[in-house]
Amino acid sequence: MFEKKTIIVFLGTLALVSGLIYWGLQDSKQSEIVDDPSAIVYYYGEGCPHCKVVNDFLVANNIAEKMTFEKKEVWSDKTNAKEMERRAKACNIKPEGMGVPFVYGGDGKCYIGEPEVTGFFKTKSGMNTEIPAEIQK
Repeated sequence: MFEKKTIIVFLGTLALVSGLIYWGLQDSKQSEIVDDPSAIVYYYGEGCPHCKVVNDFLVANNIAEKMTFEKKEVWSDKTNAKEMERRAKACNIKPEGMGVPFVYGGDGKCYIGEPEVTGFFKTKSGMNTEIPAEIQK
């Protein structure tokens, strides 16, 4: 009987310590995320129809070959979603104004919605010779 209680206490303690270690590692991963303020990041949602239009535009026009940017899915990736929230907040965008497609422009500016995002990529990739007012520096 004594051995049974000892084993149960040991296993319970082991489970608790393992859980705390796991939680600590997850927390440290979140704090290690460093946003590169000069990086251009395109945030999208898998299954978003507007994001599909933007993605089709990016592929059809070889935008990835003309400029450097990152693509991050936010509907199923909570880390990417939190990153997008931080960047939107830095652009003074309230949570109710956030959505995808969304671009953090690498210049501290954010672009939301299919027309703005597509316009941003057209301009930055050199497709537009006329720069829209909202994208001008």
